[in-house]
Amino acid sequence: MSVNTAGLTVADCHCDTVWRLKETGYDFKRHNEQAHLDLPRLLKGRVAVQFFAVCSAARGKPGQYLSEALGYIGRYLDCLEENSDYLIPLREYADLERAEGERKIACLLALEGAEPLEDNPDLLPVFYRLGVRCISLTWNHRNRFADGVGERESRGGLTRQGRWMVSEMARQKIILDLAHISEPGFFDALELAGKPPLVSHANARALCDHPRNLSDRQLKELARKGGVAALSFYPLFITGSEQATLSQLADHFVHVAGVAGVEHLAIGSDFDGIELTVAGLPDASAHPALLEALAERGFSREELELIAGGNIRRLLRENLA
Repeated sequence: MSVNTAGLTVADCHCDTVWRLKETGYDFKRHNEQAHLDLPRLLKGRVAVQFFAVCSAARGKPGQYLSEALGYIGRYLDCLEENSDYLIPLREYADLERAEGERKIACLLALEGAEPLEDNPDLLPVFYRLGVRCISLTWNHRNRFADGVGERESRGGLTRQGRWMVSEMARQKIILDLAHISEPGFFDALELAGKPPLVSHANARALCDHPRNLSDRQLKELARKGGVAALSFYPLFITGSEQATLSQLADHFVHVAGVAGVEHLAIGSDFDGIELTVAGLPDASAHPALLEALAERGFSREELELIAGGNIRRLLRENLA
């Protein structure tokens, strides 16, 4: 008999919904058929912490990354203000405690790829003031900080600027996200990381040999640093095909728990950044279905509390307090 998952709340380490805020017809306050995530579905899905990613690297081009990112951040800040009865910006650990006390959703702003910094390292504290608390050095391509997973043949790791970024992010209390980075860059960054890093949305390469997924060696080293791997709901990262089931996604949770430990496992849906979804996980309202599937695979109530949000709460405390 599986454990009871009632009352468990979720921390989701990655969604791309910020770009929806500029889309004609999208209204965050109501259910939107064209999107995976909005306020009604966050509430139904029992989401307590939501990371909102800004990814101008996928939609902009050099010289425009900064303006594109600032446009998205402006819409995001407007959304927080318009929905302040339900949402709290997560800028320091005390904000999470306040959100929990007020039963609101703690919202963390992230940069998916550091391209918006362009050539100006002085922009890092500016983004901090705007509320950015998590940054991945790359998207899929090479930039001035590191190679992304799309540059595998170069075998490139961190650049000099990338090394500076890792140390400066720790000093400024910004979470290092190692999603999308090349494998050499991953290990370079781990070696330099002063605080536990996050991989916001990736799965187990042992089960699905996709370049965006993590090898067992990466998982073990991430755990050794106290980091957390948040698993994605993207079928191509789960099965390598356009279809995946809840059971197949649960296989990845079981595998990562066995390799890295359940204390280093979390959720990173990638909602609104994926075109395909897992059967039974169509949108942010369905998080409880995942927790039930994991309970059926033998995870205890205590382990589910860690996966659902406890591990991310610890990572936020260690990075932002």
